[in-house]
Amino acid sequence: MRKVILNETFGIIALALLLIPQVAHTVYVFKVNSHYDNPWFSWCYALGIDLAILIFTVKGWIRTAIVYFWGTLAHNLVYQFLPDSLWSAALICLMLSGTILSFSHLFFQNAAVDRSVTATDPQPTALEMQISAALKAGIRFEVLPYQCPACGEAFASSKKLNGHISGHKQKEEWSPQTYNDWEAENEKRSSLLTQVYDVLPNANHDDRTA
Repeated sequence: MRKVILNETFGIIALALLLIPQVAHTVYVFKVNSHYDNPWFSWCYALGIDLAILIFTVKGWIRTAIVYFWGTLAHNLVYQFLPDSLWSAALICLMLSGTILSFSHLFFQNAAVDRSVTATDPQPTALEMQISAALKAGIRFEVLPYQCPACGEAFASSKKLNGHISGHKQKEEWSPQTYNDWEAENEKRSSLLTQVYDVLPNANHDDRTA
């Protein structure tokens, strides 16, 4: 039973049930101030106003939901004491316009978020496009991400670099204590190369020596 009570769906249903008498109050206030006999759009107004608090609560707009709480409280007070007063008519005008604005902002904000996600998709730079055009034209480049910390010479693979380092060791030109974390720097360059291949259009992703 505890799980059922704590379930979000249960809370929404309970709140919707509480809105039923609130809708009746709101419909009455609108009808009293309407220039038409039994207007069907009084139900549109009532449902829109009284469901707003449910919608904004679910969306996490707690402050807005609290504002609508005061609006529904005002409808209840007007319903009980001043159903056909000037304050009643002013309340309808204020709540109707405010609800339209709130809903418009809510859905416009969601649309703006969708556009921002699309706008932040990575786009190729001018240099990347030039390299891509060169690759498409058949021009080949050799990429050398693995650099020797002793002399600065670069190689296409770690295997070739290790062979080169062996030569330094034989000549006693190898001093690893002075090279900092050179292996991590080489791996970082290799990883960066992979990222570049991922964003380049028309690049052969299986050819890391393109």
